[in-house]
Amino acid sequence: MNRTSSKRVYDKVALIYNDLMKTIDYQHWAEYILAIARRFVKKNALTLEIAAGNCKTASRISQEFPNIIVTDLSLPMLCLDSLNHLDKVCCNMISLPFRIKFNFIYCAFDSVNYLLSKKELQLLFNQIKGVLSDNGIFTFDISLENNSRNFIKEQTTGGVYRGFNYKRISRYNKLSRVHSNIFYISFDGVKLKEVHKQKIFDLQTYFDCIDRAGLKVKECYDNFTFNPGSSISQRVQFVVTKDAV
Repeated sequence: MNRTSSKRVYDKVALIYNDLMKTIDYQHWAEYILAIARRFVKKNALTLEIAAGNCKTASRISQEFPNIIVTDLSLPMLCLDSLNHLDKVCCNMISLPFRIKFNFIYCAFDSVNYLLSKKELQLLFNQIKGVLSDNGIFTFDISLENNSRNFIKEQTTGGVYRGFNYKRISRYNKLSRVHSNIFYISFDGVKLKEVHKQKIFDLQTYFDCIDRAGLKVKECYDNFTFNPGSSISQRVQFVVTKDAV
């Protein structure tokens, strides 16, 4: 029996990702991002999505912002886009390959939490500073500790999808502030394992890194609302600018 593993996040999980995320309301998530964008940018904005995954969010965003490029570190995830009508670039969010400026940059599904050190987090905001237009916005969400506390006691879920059997073990280590998702995928005698880790930084860390990058926090919203976010929120949505536009 073969056993293989991958340190490249989502390359293996791409096999079962659409089933894993079948309860996610991509439309709701996209509409929230669009509601933010309408406040700050024009419809002809040059748009960039970071960590686009299966591109379902981008499919909706592109209806209002058609001048869009989507990126992800995992090529198999980008290939899940069955419509295949979007311009795609496979790259790391902390090493963006662009020489152009974007008016509207967004990142969803707590993807920024995959940056496991303050150094990587700082690299992200430094990259954003380099590709964000003077009047543009970067909006992203993060998961905070009040969300991860639900997983201090390990939780296991699983399913079967297109011949793939899978199991996910989720747990949060309060001491290290690392939220882990361990995936086991099996098919035709092959067993795959992929480990996802997310760092749950305190809220102030984001403000500090954004400031050091020469950017400004325009808004910090609570969990899919336009109410102020705080350290006791389960998740928050940042809107970041170069200037207070």
